[in-house]
Amino acid sequence: MTVLVTGATGFVGRNVVSGLVSRGVPVRALARSTRSAAALDGSGADIALGDVTNPRSLADAMQGIESVIHLAAVIREGKGATFLGVNYQGTANVLAAAKAAGVKRLVHAGTIGAASDPAYAYMCSRWMAEEAVKQSGIPYTILRFSVGFGEGDEFFNVLAAQAKLSPILPVAGSGKAVFQPIAVEDSARCLVEALDKSGLAGKTVELGGPERLTYDQMLDAVSEALGVKTLKLHLPLAMVRPAVWLMERVMPRPPVTSEQLKMLDHDSVAELDAVRKHFGFEPVPVRGSLGYLKRIGLMDALMINMGRMPKHIRDH
Repeated sequence: MTVLVTGATGFVGRNVVSGLVSRGVPVRALARSTRSAAALDGSGADIALGDVTNPRSLADAMQGIESVIHLAAVIREGKGATFLGVNYQGTANVLAAAKAAGVKRLVHAGTIGAASDPAYAYMCSRWMAEEAVKQSGIPYTILRFSVGFGEGDEFFNVLAAQAKLSPILPVAGSGKAVFQPIAVEDSARCLVEALDKSGLAGKTVELGGPERLTYDQMLDAVSEALGVKTLKLHLPLAMVRPAVWLMERVMPRPPVTSEQLKMLDHDSVAELDAVRKHFGFEPVPVRGSLGYLKRIGLMDALMINMGRMPKHIRDH
């Protein structure tokens, strides 16, 4: 069984590729360029150059493939990559190529909170992708995840950059929205194991880590990991939105976008025992697992807050 992994060079994708290879599963990793494919040097995966937004490139990549783990998605728009173009149409393109190639199994990585409300462009695009998967005719499993953490993440590294620079952390809204952070290694393990779980065929499963934390509590966990003391300054969303709007127009990679701001006002949780119930292992907690944040120096923190993510922190 050869498995095609889309989004293979990304945060979750690298761990999925590693997990498959360690199990002796032949892997074909989809990469948009030879430059991005370099992230998988020495991984043992067969590299296929292609892009989910280019249907023609997917036809060759899909030849001889029996299963697909579809991860490719964007959480921020830019450089021609839109939510509809990548998250929805890119998924539709993958499904069409998979069906033409006779793929027998597809595992799709989604996001808790995906819904049909067009006021939430990112979440709506993710919901549209899930609907396309369900209607594809390919045996599927959809795994929805809460926010992820681990080396190369964007969410916790950005929080750490803010805590590193200032003892006062501005918080959009009440800070009471609840999340269930899951380690990238645990989410990757679930995605890999889902391929062989016939009992999950045709199902959508929501997954998170072993604890639920408010946004404020996640900030506390980051501060503890860095060994710094911080105070939170809660600001009304109506006050924050104009500042975020401006950052999106002057920064190459703003620390937060308008769509991400919307998500900070909604809970992102699953059943606390979901991973154990469906996959038989205990996911790791956030506290005690954020040591990688100590790699962020003062210059790194400044760059991140100015909209430039250092490559040694996150290279994709």
